Formats: sequence, structure tokens, C-alpha cells
Amino acid sequence: MHVLRCPRCGIELDLLAKQHTCPRCGEPLLLKAELRVPEGGGLESLVPDGLKLVTLGEGRTPTVELGNYLFKLEFLNPTGSFKDRGASLSISRALKLGFRMVIEDSSGNAGISTAAYSARAGLKARVYVPKDAPQGKLRLIRAFGAEVVTSETRDEAHKRAVSDTSGFYVGHVVDPFFIEGIKDISLELYSVRRDLEVVVVPVASGTLFLGLLKGFEELRELGLIDEVPTLIPVEACGYSKLRGYLRSVYLECAESDKSLLADALRLTIVPRLRQIVEGALRAKAPYVAVVGDRAIGEALKELYSLGLPVEPSSAATYAAAKYVAKDLSTRVVVPLTGSGLKYVPVPSEPLDRYLFGAQ
Repeated sequence: MHVLRCPRCGIELDLLAKQHTCPRCGEPLLLKAELRVPEGGGLESLVPDGLKLVTLGEGRTPTVELGNYLFKLEFLNPTGSFKDRGASLSISRALKLGFRMVIEDSSGNAGISTAAYSARAGLKARVYVPKDAPQGKLRLIRAFGAEVVTSETRDEAHKRAVSDTSGFYVGHVVDPFFIEGIKDISLELYSVRRDLEVVVVPVASGTLFLGLLKGFEELRELGLIDEVPTLIPVEACGYSKLRGYLRSVYLECAESDKSLLADALRLTIVPRLRQIVEGALRAKAPYVAVVGDRAIGEALKELYSLGLPVEPSSAATYAAAKYVAKDLSTRVVVPLTGSGLKYVPVPSEPLDRYLFGAQ
């Protein structure tokens, strides 16, 4: 039996309840699923059967091993980010519940995923974004047919989306189905290497961190692994939520700095913060790496020289991985979460006429 469960007070709700948060304590919910390995093995997914109604072929992304790093190429998902995995389940849930309009807030990638999967499902979508979101990302959201509503800041976009009652809020920052869709990254990594020791994970809302942790903990519960790998959170300079909870290692980052490059990590409203902190402790994180723009820029240049066209937030993760590999003398798994191709400006009057209509 699959249910929604509050990880704080333990209350359980029907799987298709419309809540994202616990009605008793307000904690964001998680999905609790029955776990089993099919007879004869061959575990293909950690996502419970029947939850995925809308898909664009997300997942099963390649891994590339280069020196001390095992890169997971999540930027090769259908719309260019790992968030396609979560959006697939979030939009499937909205469709199952009978909604015709979904609401999301995003700095770009989650909005693109929501717009694309909504289009695939035949749903309308409205995405609230900060005014400084990359224009390439906003063009993609619009191209998929979603309405874009601009706010002054990322946090204001979140507040406005949550208060919009014209549709079903599928915000990845709280939607338990979104996290459930992320888990298969853990299974795919396990399928490639059984000796994973350390994974560096970019953290903003914490969906990737919590999804990976949930996946690895379920693999352990199934008896497929003995230990959960060490998961080390990575944050953008000026946007650290974990400072004070974990020891901080600053990479080219001063206390007064705020990252301009890592737009996907610039979030300060984090409803699952308590879960991230507790998860980091369970995953034996020795510290949180806080990365500044100089380190991000240098890492970005190096990744492009390796033929990996990623976005700056992915470069922040690689910058942290370089420190971790040296500090802990170990191979490090690096999820490259988003495509840098979204940052290339490509205005084209003939193309715009087809995508956005006559101006």
C-alpha cells in the first residue's frame, strides 16, 4: 500500500490526497511505498507502479568516468535537467486528480519541465519566475505554451504561486511526488558502480538531495547495498541555508558575496530544510560546500573543455567535487543537473513567429 506520510509526526494520508504538507504540523509530506525486489531480481525502478501517467522518456541518463569523477549527465533529460524526473510524477498526479491547470514557481528548469510535461498531458500551466531568470529558460517555458508571470525575486515568485488558487500547485519545493520521481538516479548509479562512496549534491529546495537519499535508503532497505554513500550538499555563495547546521567550507566565497552565476541555487525559502538537515546527518555529510562565482566560473570553463555543456549551477557542484576529491582522497559522483544550452541567446524572427505567434 502506498500512502503520503509526514516524516515529522507520522500522520498518514491517502496517496491521492491533494495536500503537499501535513495537516497536523505543516511539514512537507513524503511518499511511503511498499518495497520489494521482483522475483529473479531485475529491479528497474524505485518509483511505485502506476504513478507515472505522463512521460517523455526521462531518466536512464549516461554516466561518464573521468579521473576521480563519475559524472551523471542529468542535463541529457528531455528538457535538459534532472527536474524532468520529478515533473513527470507531479504532472501525473495533477492529471489523476482531475485538474486542468497547474501552478509552479521556478528560476527556470522546474518551470521548463512543468511546462513541457503539462503540454504532453494536455494541461495548462502558469509559472511564476524572478525577473532575473535567464532569458533562454523563459523562452522555453513560453515555447511549451505555459504562461509566465514575472516577480521581483525568486522568493516573491514562490509566495505568489502558493497563493494562486486558479489551479493545482505542483511546486517542486513541497510536492512529495516530485521527490519520488528523483529516486531512480540512485538506482541508476548503483547499477553502474556498486562501490559508490561520496556524492556531491547541489542544494536549493533540496529535492535532488532528498530524492537521492530516499533512493539510497530504499536500496539499503531492500538489501541491495550495505551503506548509504556520503552525500555532501553544495550551496551557492550568499544563499546558504545549511550554515549553522553543518560545518561550512567556503570556496572562493566571502560572507558578503552573493552568487550571480548559480541562478538555479538562489532560493532562500526552503520548506524541507529540517528534512535536508536530518538527511545530511544520516548521510554522514562532513560539511556543506559553499561555492562562489570565481570557483563556479573556473569549473564551468573546465567542464566545457571536457565537452560537457552544463549550466553554472552544475559547475558549482563540480567545483565542490574537486575540493572533496582532494580532501577525502576518494572518487566523487557529480550529478550535472542542467544544460548550458539554455543560456545561449538565439532570437530568430522566423522561429519566434512559429513558437510565440506574430508580434
